[in-house]
Amino acid sequence: DRRMTETLWTYLSQISTVVGLLISIPVFWTWWQVVFGEQRRRRRQLMEVRQNPGDRPGVLIVDLQPHHGVRTSVEAHLASDENLKAIPKDRIVMVQRDGSFRPDDTLAFAEELRSAVHKLADAGVDVIHVFHAGPYVSAMMVGAVLANSKRVMLYQHDRGHYHNFGPLQPPRFMTN
Repeated sequence: DRRMTETLWTYLSQISTVVGLLISIPVFWTWWQVVFGEQRRRRRQLMEVRQNPGDRPGVLIVDLQPHHGVRTSVEAHLASDENLKAIPKDRIVMVQRDGSFRPDDTLAFAEELRSAVHKLADAGVDVIHVFHAGPYVSAMMVGAVLANSKRVMLYQHDRGHYHNFGPLQPPRFMTN
């Protein structure tokens, strides 16, 4: 009787080991997909978003650097980019200051910025490509004004070229 009980427990132990190993396979697979598959999927979606200019793209140029003028370099970039060169002039707006940007200028700048964004919205723009040259404070103001608008793509100037840094805020399908 005792020997039979020990044999039964031995078999049950072996069966539970096999079942535990079998159950661990889908658990491990799920963990792998959540950790690594989700990151890969988000990277792929981000690349798709960065390469899609939208059906009615527009451009917002913010130039707050005195004596620098970035409009020419932005227009050169637009002309060289296959996805952006078809943007008509009426969907390119600019907010510019000739002098330095001071704290007293923030209210007027914010109003000009809102006006430029409204002009793009009135033109039916579904994606705003933003080129910014100026102090960090103005960049934060641009981000605050555009945070609740259409999709916003950010560009960074580096060594004579503009690089697409992707959306200002990830699209809803990319956030949890």
